[in-house]
Amino acid sequence: MEEINPNSMLKFNENHLQKVREALGYGDVNKLKQDIKHLADWIKKQNHFRVKEFDEGYLERLLIYNKGSIERTKQKFDKLCTCINLMPEFLQNFDIKNEFKPLFNIITIAVLPKPTNDNYRVVISDFIGKDDNDFNIIQLYRYLMVMGHYMLSNDYCHGYEWIAGTKNLTMSTITKMNPMVIHKGLTLFTDAMGQRLKKIHIISGSKFFDAFMMVCKQALSAKLRERLVIHPDVESLYKDFPREQFPKDFGGDEKSIQELQDINFKQFSSDGHIETVKFMEKAATDESFRQSCKFNEEYSGMPGSFKTLCVD
Repeated sequence: MEEINPNSMLKFNENHLQKVREALGYGDVNKLKQDIKHLADWIKKQNHFRVKEFDEGYLERLLIYNKGSIERTKQKFDKLCTCINLMPEFLQNFDIKNEFKPLFNIITIAVLPKPTNDNYRVVISDFIGKDDNDFNIIQLYRYLMVMGHYMLSNDYCHGYEWIAGTKNLTMSTITKMNPMVIHKGLTLFTDAMGQRLKKIHIISGSKFFDAFMMVCKQALSAKLRERLVIHPDVESLYKDFPREQFPKDFGGDEKSIQELQDINFKQFSSDGHIETVKFMEKAATDESFRQSCKFNEEYSGMPGSFKTLCVD
């Protein structure tokens, strides 16, 4: 990939592509091309992969998200393709244009246009404050998977910082947050899709905040707990982020979070991206072509491992 394609949803820093590559040891583009070819050749040789041809830009981003480690990229890509069948409730049968209406009644979620100075992308979410009996936490993760596929095709960054506002969070919504499902979805997002989370920022404010944090403690891995940052208010965010890059309803100069969500969703529900998601649904594995001992070693405990969660 010679340059990042222009995008109406995402902006990039000056010399963005080069800076991200150089930080990961890809200052020499020939080394990057060699690693992409190595990864592409490896995929073609795997009998259990149903799809064996992927865009070079997509493979490059997989390598970038995995810090340039070919072996880690192989492991996570294999896990993603395996999970399409293993976790269909998260990764199959998308109806992007229609299925997220109940989710948008509960929460607004958007990718901020400008990346951080160190080339991380920021995702921001806020609860609307409406109780909706149709809300399902799996819907949120399905939306994140749609977002993840889009970013793997269009973005170029070191990873993500997540910001969650809780001021309007209701107890009814919290009761629908199954810690095992949250953990399972986060594991899929980080370990299979390879989306690196640098920090999770939570802004307190809800009178139900303690109950919400109890759910989080059950759901987050030890590594993600270490990356959790609690902010007493929006103002404290600006110790870590430039104010002007935030939505105006968070005190910044950007469009509102609702406007940004609408811009995001227009891209995610475009015909081109719907085809991308359908293509990835086909990229499941055929386990009859994989050695069973290898599968059991790497995946057999994956869904069941979430049954041992407990409250601290």
